[in-house]
Amino acid sequence: MNIDKEVNMKLFQQQQEQSRHLDYEKEFGIYKAIANGNMEEVKARHKEYEEHKGYTTGNDKNGVLSADPLQNAKYHFVILAAMTSRFCAQYGLPREIAYNMSDIFIQRMDVCKKKEEVDKIQTEMIMSYTKAMQDNRSKGIYSKQIVKCVDYIQANLQQELRLESIAEYLNMNPTYLSRLFKKEMDVSISAYIKTERLKTAAHLLQYSNYSISEISEYLNFSSQSHFTSSFQELYGLTPKKYRDLHTSCESPDLEEYES
Repeated sequence: MNIDKEVNMKLFQQQQEQSRHLDYEKEFGIYKAIANGNMEEVKARHKEYEEHKGYTTGNDKNGVLSADPLQNAKYHFVILAAMTSRFCAQYGLPREIAYNMSDIFIQRMDVCKKKEEVDKIQTEMIMSYTKAMQDNRSKGIYSKQIVKCVDYIQANLQQELRLESIAEYLNMNPTYLSRLFKKEMDVSISAYIKTERLKTAAHLLQYSNYSISEISEYLNFSSQSHFTSSFQELYGLTPKKYRDLHTSCESPDLEEYES
């Protein structure tokens, strides 16, 4: 059976079993929460993440990578470790620390003989990364209002974010918030929101199969053309070229179709 037939068969089976992989927020929310050092959200996300894994079932929403429960758990652990380390590095954790932590936890997991042992190390890894990001962020001297503002923005990148609504959430005057944010972050709120959305878009382009139009819509860009021009301005590449560069093993001489 070729890969196309296997994929179609898998999709048919999912329809029959009413099974789906995790949506945007459930799939990437845990990584964003860890990278932001938000321990409270991480605990909530991790609980939800665990509820959808079901390594021993045949229709779990995180994907079955092996018929053997222990091996399947180990495969998912490696994916989680790789994604977490990259998100944390992207969000400011020194790369050597991020990747060495991943290596250490994978090596500890590799000798596990029971799925429960893998799960225990996985929880420890998630909490350790979150704590590392907390410590890393605490090195910056920001007011409580700006820390709370940044957390709110990070948690709502897929929503419409306006200065007035953010200020209302923080119970602050919009003009004062704008000035304080600029003073402490050295960038305007609107520019910060745009950059963070583009960073998230880069992760989705590199680590997911979501289409460029889906990513643009999900991150609340006004149009796909606006998303493409903004992305190219930050990364020097169109979303299509960025995805191809980071995920494709095909020859660079092949014709590219811009989205």
